[in-house]
Amino acid sequence: MNHAAGAKSATKAAASVAANATHSHEIDTSGFKYASIDVVYSPFTAATASYASVLKIQESDASGSGQADVSGLSVTAGAGSTTGASVGAIARFNVDLRGRKRYLTVVTSPGNTVAIVSNARLSKAEQHAVTASEAGVNNVASL
Repeated sequence: MNHAAGAKSATKAAASVAANATHSHEIDTSGFKYASIDVVYSPFTAATASYASVLKIQESDASGSGQADVSGLSVTAGAGSTTGASVGAIARFNVDLRGRKRYLTVVTSPGNTVAIVSNARLSKAEQHAVTASEAGVNNVASL
């Protein structure tokens, strides 16, 4: 069984997040055993101590409340500028969902004003996604 083929995507994009403001993305993981979450920052020119002062995953049993940091899923972001790059920085969290709470929340505060996209790919589903809507995308093409 190809686990990626039955995966579900959950994406949140923010066109502009101010330096040290917060971007958060809550992900409902119900019915899945694994999550791979990418946090993508647009290029930035000003050198900073790090591309994000906060970059972590929280969890909760209830949507919108009770989030607590997940031990081991807090990242120390790298330093520098990305002038001329097509992507500023990308961080990835790979999470075994067995034994985790239902909702994961990505929390990040960028070091510079940037666009941020957080995308979760949920896989190893109890019920594989068949349609584009079930997969959380607009279109699906498979060979």
